[in-house]
Amino acid sequence: MSSGNINQKGQNRPQQPPRQNPPPTEPAETESAVSEPRSERKATLAIMGAGPIGVEAALVASRLKIDFMWFEKAQVGDHLNKWGHLQTHAPAKTMVSEIGLEEIRKNNLEEFLVNLEEPATGKAFRDGYLSLLLETPLLSGKLEAGTEAVAAGRDNRLREDPRGPRDPLGPFRLFVRGPNNQEQHVLADAVIDCTGVLATPRPMGKGGLPAPGENACKDRIAYCVEDIPGADRKKFADRTVMVVGAGVSAATAVTQLAELAKEHEATWVVWLSRRNSTLPVRRIPQDPLKGRDSIAAAANHIACRPEGNLEFHSGAWIDRLEPQGNDKPVKVFATIGAKEQMWEVDRILSLCGYQPSRLLNRELRMPWETSLDLPPTGLDSREQELNPGPATEEPGWYVLGSKSYGRASGFEVRAGYRQVRQAMAEILRVRLPEITKRLAA
Repeated sequence: MSSGNINQKGQNRPQQPPRQNPPPTEPAETESAVSEPRSERKATLAIMGAGPIGVEAALVASRLKIDFMWFEKAQVGDHLNKWGHLQTHAPAKTMVSEIGLEEIRKNNLEEFLVNLEEPATGKAFRDGYLSLLLETPLLSGKLEAGTEAVAAGRDNRLREDPRGPRDPLGPFRLFVRGPNNQEQHVLADAVIDCTGVLATPRPMGKGGLPAPGENACKDRIAYCVEDIPGADRKKFADRTVMVVGAGVSAATAVTQLAELAKEHEATWVVWLSRRNSTLPVRRIPQDPLKGRDSIAAAANHIACRPEGNLEFHSGAWIDRLEPQGNDKPVKVFATIGAKEQMWEVDRILSLCGYQPSRLLNRELRMPWETSLDLPPTGLDSREQELNPGPATEEPGWYVLGSKSYGRASGFEVRAGYRQVRQAMAEILRVRLPEITKRLAA
């Protein structure tokens, strides 16, 4: 709960006697002129986001006795709900950390732990790992859920103000908005941003722009893989469905729709891919995630079959969408080669990837890489897995987790855990082995 919460209305108060009008006096200074400045919360570290990397950052900071504030726009593991019905591509043990397991076992919560030897659904991982860690003494009561960091800057300094190489930059100032739209500023010497990318899906139109009519048809579009065989089955069974994209998410949707069509023969799938290739999904040679590779192989096989309830088109660009009313299909126009084609579809899965939002740090000097939207991680590391982006101009501001990979896919949770330790070493100004030593103590 944010410390900015106000008292609830309706509390019993002692009755005050009626006020008498005072005799005229000399004009007094206004209250604003004589009151003390409102105290602002300040901590060594502010953490934003409560997915796997945010929880790990809070856990490590707590073990290292770093004073921190921790903000999450929704609830712990909220983004996992977007794919809560889908399984991970590898056993759950590849997504947990040693100190996380230690805390769960030390506090007798192991009976609720997710099965580590099998792939887990997003919901199972959230409930059987992340949520358990919030029940441990190290993290209990630490997360300020429902509180979003909206904007950030340097305290008493604008982005365009001159900076000398030795000028002290001061702490970061965060504008946060909590429950009931309560707003406040907080200060932190260092910030870890691990808010991810799933909140900012890429649109489906040409040039990476929204297609004309895309917003008008948003009630027919999903930007994630819905629960096709389960809770969302009625949206797809015996319907015409369009899938846009050629990544693993699109492959997952196509394979599930193909299975659904075996039971509901009127189901028809239109799969559009921008890339000119008869095999829509690129497979990673010797992919360490066998589940991911099997989904890609299955989707490519479906796209190449002459039979089945699916048509696949490569080299396709969405031109526009036209709604026809609540109960009528959406008209989708796309250019394939030099020809325009049109389909009437009931549901659209726009799975064109995700991108990091730049809104949070627009008042900071953030030299983003221009092709893949790679932000500076802030880490002092030459290892590509930890630090894929450009050098930072804001010492103490760290972008970790999937957001540090920009538009690129391939981020793995274990890499994010390593990023966290590197950031903590820099915040405490010690070498990485010292962090490992302190965490093991």
